[in-house]
Amino acid sequence: MALFEPVDPQFPAVAGAERKAEHLDIAAGAGVEHHAGTGLDEVRLRHRALPERDLSAVSLRCRLLGATLQAPVLISAMTGGTPEAAIINRRLTLAAAEHGIGLTLGSGRQLLDDPDLLRTYRPSPGERPPLLLANLGAAQVRGPGGVQRAERLLQLLEADGLSIHLNPLQEAVQPEGEPDFSGVLEGIAAAAAHLAPRPVVVKEVGFGMDAQDVRLLHRAGVAAVDVAGGGGTNWALIEGRRDPAAGAVAAAFADWGVPTAVAVREAVRAAPGLPVIASGGLHDGVQAAKCLALGARAVALARPLLVAARANRAGAAVDTVLRQLRIAVWAAGAADSAALGPEHLR
Repeated sequence: MALFEPVDPQFPAVAGAERKAEHLDIAAGAGVEHHAGTGLDEVRLRHRALPERDLSAVSLRCRLLGATLQAPVLISAMTGGTPEAAIINRRLTLAAAEHGIGLTLGSGRQLLDDPDLLRTYRPSPGERPPLLLANLGAAQVRGPGGVQRAERLLQLLEADGLSIHLNPLQEAVQPEGEPDFSGVLEGIAAAAAHLAPRPVVVKEVGFGMDAQDVRLLHRAGVAAVDVAGGGGTNWALIEGRRDPAAGAVAAAFADWGVPTAVAVREAVRAAPGLPVIASGGLHDGVQAAKCLALGARAVALARPLLVAARANRAGAAVDTVLRQLRIAVWAAGAADSAALGPEHLR
């Protein structure tokens, strides 16, 4: 069976598509996750044998970044710019719209270079999720023209806000990488001020955030941080699969970073009041409930939904996660997902 439907002949071959396609194939395969875990196995939710409420009465609805979501869940940034990405993004967009959750699109760098790629990012303009975030890398918001690039991307995608991803380790390992992060914080602050009141979220790509970085981002005026902790997909290892020399370097970073559970705890303490989104190795609704109990405002998933989208079952996969989350909230004794807190942990 083919992984994808036949490619629409209207989608042209694009520069840089080969690297994007390699990333997709490698990220969906085995052997690219952190050797160390997320830390969530050590986090235990209480089990209430007397939940004392109807499961159907447990609400997952929440407000996040100015939007009302049916659950505190986002589909994290994955891809764009290739024919295969168009198919995946169509399926993810439909799943997010169907279930009323948020969606962060893949890096828009290629789209800014070639607006004809728009359909590979937003192939279903009529099926809009309640929260849609565009996405740029740190290198694209730093320096002259950074805020203009951000504004242009939001216009092209008709997005509600911007997610800026931080991937220093990936850039350092990647053969074509741009590991110059001087001026990134200044660029983030400028983008947050320029795009306001539209939200700017800053996320790591899977190595977590140090508490000091969270404090700096809070002072820079971001609307939320996505800690994207260690324990899930390791982008250094992915780059290592693409190039033997990069692989030799990447091997030392197989367990690098801040585990997701630690990153969530530290971020919540470092910047009280700043919404924290938990991601990094999350696969199910029970892990999502644990992160909410640790203080996260919402969670984001990537690789499990990428795998599901490639098999044309993204909607079913999201439905399963939300059902698991609702049951976990109920069994832990909380009235709704927003009520989860430390008191629901053992």
